[in-house]
Amino acid sequence: MAVRGQLHTDRPADAILPTTQPDTSVQLLLLSLAGLSAGAAGIHFAVIPEYLAELPIAGYFFIVVAIAQALWAILVPSYPTRALLVVGAVGNLLVAGLWLFVRLRGLPFGDEPWTPEQFGFTDTISAVFEVAIALGVAGLLTRFRLPVQRLATPAVVIALLLIALTGVALLNIGMSE
Repeated sequence: MAVRGQLHTDRPADAILPTTQPDTSVQLLLLSLAGLSAGAAGIHFAVIPEYLAELPIAGYFFIVVAIAQALWAILVPSYPTRALLVVGAVGNLLVAGLWLFVRLRGLPFGDEPWTPEQFGFTDTISAVFEVAIALGVAGLLTRFRLPVQRLATPAVVIALLLIALTGVALLNIGMSE
């Protein structure tokens, strides 16, 4: 018989959710993190053809990033281990950091080395999603909890907001150039 607060026996020992009724705040945060990661992945999948044509190494980078973010979005709600959360946070911070570096300094290779790229709406939304993932993971790992009693309404609101932001970002691809 499970003691309140113990971890699921069918989950890894470092899983975030307890064996008893899962914390609504944790569930909401995990679903939000998955949505943010799926949104960032969708944006990265959408820009792959453009980058493969322009700078193939950047296109391959976006393929790897998009697949990693999509897989993380699938895995994290069901297997919220400390290791998976940390890998997701660090990976997304690295991608957001590289994005900022390229906007401020440019890449050391390509047609115009060390020429900063412009900040665009779509890439900024993706970077915001990536930083939000890292902040959300930090909240989970520090046991921060939102005062949420029911999951349905906040989950629907957050999902609609993420869908809208991602949709607007995807519609904006190629328009800011």
